[in-house]
Amino acid sequence: MGYAYVYKCQKCGYEEHFNQGYGFLVHPQSVDDYFALKKKLFHYKTHNKIVSLSKSHNNLHIKAAFQVYMCYKCKLLYNKVVIKVYDEEKTYHKSSFRCTACNRRLKLTNIHRLNRAACPKCKKKTFRRDPSHHSLWG
Repeated sequence: MGYAYVYKCQKCGYEEHFNQGYGFLVHPQSVDDYFALKKKLFHYKTHNKIVSLSKSHNNLHIKAAFQVYMCYKCKLLYNKVVIKVYDEEKTYHKSSFRCTACNRRLKLTNIHRLNRAACPKCKKKTFRRDPSHHSLWG
């Protein structure tokens, strides 16, 4: 189950959709279940990391979800699929992301409380959540 949000720029009209939570294919699962899908759901580097870890560790699990990140310098929002690979004892991999504009590390943001950010198109801080387009999915 997840949430879908729409942000729209009050200045230039640019609109973008953001998802948060689990989806039909992007959800917690074992590494064996992920490989049984026969398709790469994640970025090729993440997929290769999962393959590599599965060769040296047994009983691995994947926690995958859509999350919204923000660059606190540029105020830009990013919709990302966050991956954590772990077993009962240890986390072996966790996604991290960087801003495409300034290369700073992105921070997970609370999209439920965030009302505005910088517009990716015009860069003005007039990118606001449209409350009429909030929905649940899953």
